[in-house]
Amino acid sequence: MFKNVLAGLQQRVDGAMAVSLIGLDGIAVETINDQNVPLDVLGAEFGGFIKSIRHANTELNTGEVLQFALVTEKYITFLSEVTPDYYILLVLRPDGNYGRARFELSKAKYLLRDELI
Repeated sequence: MFKNVLAGLQQRVDGAMAVSLIGLDGIAVETINDQNVPLDVLGAEFGGFIKSIRHANTELNTGEVLQFALVTEKYITFLSEVTPDYYILLVLRPDGNYGRARFELSKAKYLLRDELI
């Protein structure tokens, strides 16, 4: 089930290089990575970011982190919440379709969420 949802997401987003369902600890539940993107490192780092942001949000009262994007020279990287403990990590080429990625991530959330609760 997880692999099918992730594969569909990757196929529908122009420029998608890799996608992974990860726990907040950064450990992958399922991954599709045909381009040798360092998803294990990215997942671990993003898990740390989310934990830090959650801590800051208790002081700022901004609510839960639903999506986090990092744009660099090599990648556009999204971390999108499925549940408070699970996220989809999507990596695009710099010329990838940012808007379509956000739309497909929001759809995938609902397909995966019930399986994880």
